[in-house]
Amino acid sequence: MIRVLNVLTDSNIGGAGRLLVNYLHNFDRSRFDVTVALPEDSALIPAVEAENWPVVGMKYGRDKSWDRRSVGELKRIIREVKPQIVHTHSSLSARVAAWECGVPCRFYTRHCAFEPSKKLTSFPGKQINGILNRVLNTDIVAVAEAAKKNLTDTGVPEDMITVIINGVEPLRTTTAEEDDRLRNELGIGREDFVCGIVARLEDYKGHSYLLESAAEIVKTHPGTVFLIVGEGTQEQALKDQARELGIAGNAVFTGFADDVAPYYGIMDLNVNCSWGTETSSLALSEGMSVGVPAVATTYGGNPYMITEGVNGLLVPEKDPAALTEAVLKIMEDPALLARLSEGARRMYREKFTAAAMTRQLERLYEASAAKHIRG
Repeated sequence: MIRVLNVLTDSNIGGAGRLLVNYLHNFDRSRFDVTVALPEDSALIPAVEAENWPVVGMKYGRDKSWDRRSVGELKRIIREVKPQIVHTHSSLSARVAAWECGVPCRFYTRHCAFEPSKKLTSFPGKQINGILNRVLNTDIVAVAEAAKKNLTDTGVPEDMITVIINGVEPLRTTTAEEDDRLRNELGIGREDFVCGIVARLEDYKGHSYLLESAAEIVKTHPGTVFLIVGEGTQEQALKDQARELGIAGNAVFTGFADDVAPYYGIMDLNVNCSWGTETSSLALSEGMSVGVPAVATTYGGNPYMITEGVNGLLVPEKDPAALTEAVLKIMEDPALLARLSEGARRMYREKFTAAAMTRQLERLYEASAAKHIRG
């Protein structure tokens, strides 16, 4: 039995948290004993507890990668749990604590992809970052090739990195009655074409470009609804933009959703407009699991997930005109929409299940344990 401590400092339920819950749901309990450390007020705690794994609350380090106070707290947790593997999700404090405690296997998952600063891609920052990662980590997981490239560009040795693409549990299939109730609740007609985006309302997710595109689409297709699921710092700015563009009635903001299945149930097309921090999008995988194809930008890991003409279409980031053209192409061709929908289901089954993802991580855990744990 291998004891694992996962550390996540997020107070909200983001992509890393949802990914962790998918792991927890699929771990082989006969081979792994997992504890999860989370901020004591994290919204993720009920989801972890629902999977019947123990949770340790953290007082310090909430929503921070580095907090000097949390190092001591995490060292105490590590001594109590006695893990052979500490798996951190962006927490530098946890990596330092695990190293200082002499934990034999120290994992770090890179969940995001972005343009690294020149300080980290040139001398001496690149060399220092590479050394720091070799010292603090024994193994690094990248959730997309784009995330791996970020790491190697900043000095991390390639042989430390294993790419494990994000996988998700299939969303439940909603009933026609449930779909109708939600449409009525949101004021969406049964004949309306629904484009949805499920993402935090942050600048780098590109919602503003979607709204610009929406303003063009509704000129010729007024029965189009843009379903915006999520919350974030840009919510009011986006609502203001929709009003200024004259499409407030076409843009439906739902806020955060614990259960996204009903929204995908009424969605015809999944949209990803990211131009930053996108690796292997859980929202794209979830949509594919119920046959919702996508229009996505070519940023980060999106081109790995969306194959042009098979399960969706790709467009350049920050390009509302290209986004408009792609959405209209699918809207105006029901046969194309049907082919992309079937392609989405097929690609999900072949590449993006949570069970397949977890089996890869389990094999990596066991290989690391065999290499680093003595006796």
